Amino acid sequence: MRAYRRARRKFACVVYMVTIAWMILALVQWLLVSLISDISLVFIQFYWISVIFFALAMVMVTLFIFFERIRFIIGLNWLITVLIVEFVIIGLFALVARTLWPDLIMWFFICVLLVFLFVLLGSIMPHDFTLDVVILFVLAFIFLIVTIFFIMMHILIAMPYSFVVFQLFISVIVLLFVMYHAQTINGGRFAEMRLNDHLLASLILFHDFIIIFLLTFYAQIVYRIASRNSTTTVAPPFGTWFLPTLRPDEDLTTEADPNAEDSGNSPDEVLSPDEQSIVFF
Repeated sequence: MRAYRRARRKFACVVYMVTIAWMILALVQWLLVSLISDISLVFIQFYWISVIFFALAMVMVTLFIFFERIRFIIGLNWLITVLIVEFVIIGLFALVARTLWPDLIMWFFICVLLVFLFVLLGSIMPHDFTLDVVILFVLAFIFLIVTIFFIMMHILIAMPYSFVVFQLFISVIVLLFVMYHAQTINGGRFAEMRLNDHLLASLILFHDFIIIFLLTFYAQIVYRIASRNSTTTVAPPFGTWFLPTLRPDEDLTTEADPNAEDSGNSPDEVLSPDEQSIVFF
């Protein structure tokens, strides 16, 4: 029994360290895309590259989950895991290219903090979520109905703060499953992950983080909380949500705003996406 507990603690430490490694790898690459304008413009204009990589990642992680033999072939399991993580990271490039690095870093660490805070809560919580997993799925289904309602209100009616409500409910669903996953990783519950399945466990936690982080891009791009009052941060090119096609003789940085004459704003005063009431979806 003592040897099992020691092996379980070692397994949990390996899972959490590998998950942190995936997060650091993602942050480094996202910062490069956000800071280097040439790369940003490529993924703004050719966003379908990210779509293809993200779709491939979802297919690969599905195969990785359902075909157990792949997970236990040494070398091949690491190769597939690294490819899945890398494809997910590239899949977010199209969104990262539209944000500023202060907002990216701020929301990244908020999401990391939330994930590991709920990992800790799930680990010390006496209630066994693995025994009542049906309750989690019922709550997730009810919350899913609520989120679909509010996202439709946001898209079609532009209801104030409806997207925030959508984001909160999705985050609650994910964080509940983070606690469930933490209990299966740490052991001592009704359901446990196998001690040699550390790569799958790290992928699950990493994807939990990705879901929560994806929801923050609306705030990163529209509200820009961290970079709003920054004097050293250069704003991305006009057209955050789309990249207009320019003629060779056009200058994107000096082009006058076509709404300036009607709205009373000076030509040099560029409105933010939320001020222009752009439909984002």
